[in-house]
Amino acid sequence: MTAKVTIGGWTPLPGSLPAQGELDKVYVIPTRKPGGEATGDFPHYTDNVRYLPKEARAADLPVEFSIPEGSRKYLQEFSIDPEMWSLGLALLTMTSDWLILTVGLFIEMRSKSQGWTSKEAHELPLKVSIVKMDESSSVSETYELEGTGTEVLEALRILKKEESSKKKDKRGK
Repeated sequence: MTAKVTIGGWTPLPGSLPAQGELDKVYVIPTRKPGGEATGDFPHYTDNVRYLPKEARAADLPVEFSIPEGSRKYLQEFSIDPEMWSLGLALLTMTSDWLILTVGLFIEMRSKSQGWTSKEAHELPLKVSIVKMDESSSVSETYELEGTGTEVLEALRILKKEESSKKKDKRGK
């Protein structure tokens, strides 16, 4: 099987993108709306991404939260299938070497936190939502990838290769 890739099929929540994006960074974005009657509140992160930037820094990956410390809120989800994890990311270019490494690290963190082997974690369902931003942190394009962890990583490699080819074609003209 292969991952299902949807381009332009979703919109990040208001307030979820960084104020100013940097070229060589991957931003973890919140994917859940604030609960209850909250208005003007930042969207919430799922609890399973809480330590991703810290783990990424330990692995020398430039990954950080899109919402500044002190403003971040987390949501523990008890009603969802514990094996279906999702991750929201934002970056300036799909050709970033850090994107695939970040998703791979997320899968490995998932493995450790649930007591699964790496192979088991790679074969479980995963949904990754990606915002490609322009220099002003506006949405340029969105992607959603769903499949096993292995399938999502392969789809990211293909997307990276396609974007690299487009850039080469533009420069060659």
